[in-house]
Amino acid sequence: MNVIIRAFTCAALASCLSSQPLRAADAVSGSLVISQAWSRATPGGAKVAGGYVTIENRGTAPDRLLSGSTELAKRLEIHEMAVNGGVMTMRPLADGLIIAPGSVVKFAPGGYHLMFVELNQPLRQGAQVPVTLTFERAGAIRAMFDVQAVGAQAPAAPGIPGKVEAAAAPAAEESFFTHLHAEKAMANVTVSPDRAGPVEIAIQLENADELPLTAKALTVTLGNPEHGIAPVTADAERVSNDQWRVRMSAPVAGRWSLGLGITITASDTVNVESPILIR
Repeated sequence: MNVIIRAFTCAALASCLSSQPLRAADAVSGSLVISQAWSRATPGGAKVAGGYVTIENRGTAPDRLLSGSTELAKRLEIHEMAVNGGVMTMRPLADGLIIAPGSVVKFAPGGYHLMFVELNQPLRQGAQVPVTLTFERAGAIRAMFDVQAVGAQAPAAPGIPGKVEAAAAPAAEESFFTHLHAEKAMANVTVSPDRAGPVEIAIQLENADELPLTAKALTVTLGNPEHGIAPVTADAERVSNDQWRVRMSAPVAGRWSLGLGITITASDTVNVESPILIR
């Protein structure tokens, strides 16, 4: 009888555990531990999303994050955000990122992050994104990224679905970033801060080969049809050969439409548009 009771108890416990909402578990390979993997839900029409994760190296030798991939995006890039000359910039780390022995590297909004480029479907809150991270020594490690709410600043607290952990102070003021692409030109766009009010929009231009693009002029258009705010167009100021910035106003929270008019030559202008979210 005791055996039967124990069997039923184990079966009931297993049933309860299997019905709990999924959460991204730690992934371990060699001396590396991957934890707190998460992303944000994306608005319809968005083609990029950010990925955040904590990587701990418990070994005595350095490792390097080389690349990553996911079936939900055409490519995955490793990015760094930094302030250069008073301008928030975002750049891919072509040589990857070194994870020093005994260190913990935290990917978070406003600092290091993964960029899912050319999403083939929106990321929905509550879903999970399978991602493979490739390291120089540890090889390929598969991790599941929990999708949090739009505008989330930290992963869900362990064991409490929907409750968000307190976010550590970011390296820079929170920003919204996106990647716009057309046949002849692409743009990395950072909107700072990502809150309603005055915003600064920084743009890095690239050509079709993802090399710096020098344009003759650049206009930025910002509008919010959901709140009846007509589009406003402003001329961007050149910061360097491929970097531009402009200050505009996004007075209400919600989904905005951001458009770029990239004048490559006097007779060749590329127009591209993408949704952005303002908190």
